[in-house]
Amino acid sequence: MNRRRANCAVAAMTLLGVVGVIGCLGGQGNTDGGSGADGGFRNDVFVSDDTSTGSIDLEITNSNLGIGDTSPFVVRVKNARQQPVQQINVICDSEQGVAIISPQSGYQMTDSSGSMSGVVGCESPGSYQMACRLSVGANKREFATVTCTGEVPSGFEGFPGAAGGGLGGGSPTNGDNGGVRITEIRFSDAPGETASSVDISQTVDCDTEKAGNQIEPFYDTSVRVTVENQGTQAIIFTSLQYFFRDYTIDYVIDDDTGELTAIGRDFESRRMGITYEIGEATDVGSQSSFSVPVFKGYGGGKWVGDPFDIGTGDVIDNVGVRTITVTLRGQTVLGEPIEVQGKVSAAFGAYNRCP
Repeated sequence: MNRRRANCAVAAMTLLGVVGVIGCLGGQGNTDGGSGADGGFRNDVFVSDDTSTGSIDLEITNSNLGIGDTSPFVVRVKNARQQPVQQINVICDSEQGVAIISPQSGYQMTDSSGSMSGVVGCESPGSYQMACRLSVGANKREFATVTCTGEVPSGFEGFPGAAGGGLGGGSPTNGDNGGVRITEIRFSDAPGETASSVDISQTVDCDTEKAGNQIEPFYDTSVRVTVENQGTQAIIFTSLQYFFRDYTIDYVIDDDTGELTAIGRDFESRRMGITYEIGEATDVGSQSSFSVPVFKGYGGGKWVGDPFDIGTGDVIDNVGVRTITVTLRGQTVLGEPIEVQGKVSAAFGAYNRCP
């Protein structure tokens, strides 16, 4: 059986179809949907355009829990006038390791105060993300990190029947790595900012009513990593490497049947050297954060690898929640090698960040 890659027209049409389906995902599930342009609320109704902006806020009462412990959380939804929006479905999901105990379905309508409440619980050691979004305009979402520590209690079997786990990986704690671990990974799409979403498409004209093109600000994306050292030696990190699963989709046509198959393509970066400013020793018992550029903004899109070196870079075009694995390598001050790894989930899509 011979197969050949679909031509660009077929691939583009299929991709647009996929994006359309993602944009229509609504309130009958507990896994995250896709991404689209930033939206808001107008007259208490959600609208997916740029003329008004509402907000969704996720707050976990205690984000540092022992295994088997639980914490309340609340999601608050407001319209463009910052008034509570009631009777709108909020859908929540999490990475594997954190259970959404209530609501068990993963989704629930807001009450008269514009809030949806629930309970999360820790099932395994590690650092995990939870995300909540609205059932309409799936681009409007909020992330929070839950850190689970300690030993698994004897006889503990998790939280049967709980929702969550649909975001995949998380940053499980595998061994003590000499007491060094990654506690948080965040992305930054603009200088001085951190977010759980990555803009992969630049808006050509922010204001069509003005003469000329008002181009959307569009920067390289950096990853901000926070590391905790509970070991007995200071450490120096010398490189960062990331693995991006399904950053783009290839469409392959079967010559015999004409069947079109979507195949995800992965990307593993080179080991990027950490400069001396962020490679200084992390003091024992302290936390240290630093940022490294990972995705290049070029030609109106966001790239993995180097867009100027043929064969080493490619455009990110698979929208939705994707999981990135980050690996740090370095050594202790006594020259002993050390390697720590973590995962982060973020929403990739065409987010309008026009001023």
